[in-house]
Amino acid sequence: MQELKRIVHKLNQAVEQNKHIIGAAVGCGLFAKYAEIGGADLILVLNAGRFRLMGYSSTASLLPFGNSNEMVMETGIQEVLRNVSSIPCIFGLCATDPGIVLDDYLDEIRDAGFAGITNYPTVGLIDGVFGEALREVGISFDREVTAIRKASEKGLFTIAFVFNEEQAAQMAAAGANIICAHLGFTKGGSSGVKLAISLEESAALSDKIFKAAETVNPDIFKLVYGGPVNSPENAEYIYNHTEAMGYIGGSSFERIPTEASIIRVTELFKKYQEVKSENKQLRQQLDLHTAIKQADYVRYITSYVTMHLHEPITFDHLSKELHLNRNYLSQLFRKKMGISFSEWLIQTRVGTAKDLLQNEHSSIQDIARQVGYEDASYFSRLFKKETGMTPSEWKEISHKNNHIPRN
Repeated sequence: MQELKRIVHKLNQAVEQNKHIIGAAVGCGLFAKYAEIGGADLILVLNAGRFRLMGYSSTASLLPFGNSNEMVMETGIQEVLRNVSSIPCIFGLCATDPGIVLDDYLDEIRDAGFAGITNYPTVGLIDGVFGEALREVGISFDREVTAIRKASEKGLFTIAFVFNEEQAAQMAAAGANIICAHLGFTKGGSSGVKLAISLEESAALSDKIFKAAETVNPDIFKLVYGGPVNSPENAEYIYNHTEAMGYIGGSSFERIPTEASIIRVTELFKKYQEVKSENKQLRQQLDLHTAIKQADYVRYITSYVTMHLHEPITFDHLSKELHLNRNYLSQLFRKKMGISFSEWLIQTRVGTAKDLLQNEHSSIQDIARQVGYEDASYFSRLFKKETGMTPSEWKEISHKNNHIPRN
């Protein structure tokens, strides 16, 4: 009971300080560890998390692909409880499991180190013909209500996922500490559901659920989960339109950001040079705009030339582009750069050629064209004058020593 009071006290403190209560539904110790570091108030260990790590949708949690309670117990003991030190871990209990004796299993959950339970996977997600067939044989939401009641009586903290006002009232009467409006499987990402109720519909449903729960227990904590609420912005909408005190996230904390991060990092490793080139071009374009805006004509010239190095470039053309007197612009350039434009242009072209010569598959003729010289012989003479060696010699030494010569 002391642990239960401590959890409730902490959550009340968060609410009083206008902080949202955040529950992270996880499937492994790694995500639990970093959810705690990120400031989560509760860790929920659900079988859906395990299936997400396998690459499946959370919908797999309702299908006969594994024993839910065994999966959660194993993950909780071996991974999550070992990685979480200061916040409560909640067991996702399949209350309709015919292989458990509920009272005994609740004791086992508590003895393992879990602070409480939640009703997940829940038959509340199953409707239609199949849902009716389950209810006919006694596999119903009532069993989940019973589990919440028995867990509350044993001093365990309880989170009740509900789908309508009637269930909210039942769970509140059973002693649930948190009523969580379950808005369906989370939308978004590659394996998320494509259809979900709208934010407006979610807010309206959540409001009805919260009011029904409050009628029974005015002090109950009110959270939302799933559906279209898959980002802080969407959660903010729910906060602003309901009395929700927080949010429980599974896919939105694990799968969706992990998918995006892995794709981005993998593409970056795979296409690093391409991405680097695109970023360089973007920076150059921004430099041009900034230079013009600040009347930094020399910066404009250096940025423009770098972007068009392969083209014929004359100082006359640049002065006309900027609508400035050629002699005045020439003086500005020499004053800022310390050398004339023609000297700087040669140094820039030769410097770029040095980098390009590291590619053993590029010919001298190709590189000459890329830095603005159609005549490879003329390019070679200029290159030797600047570096003391021909492009071919530079290339050979560069590849032999696996670095660019210092000359």
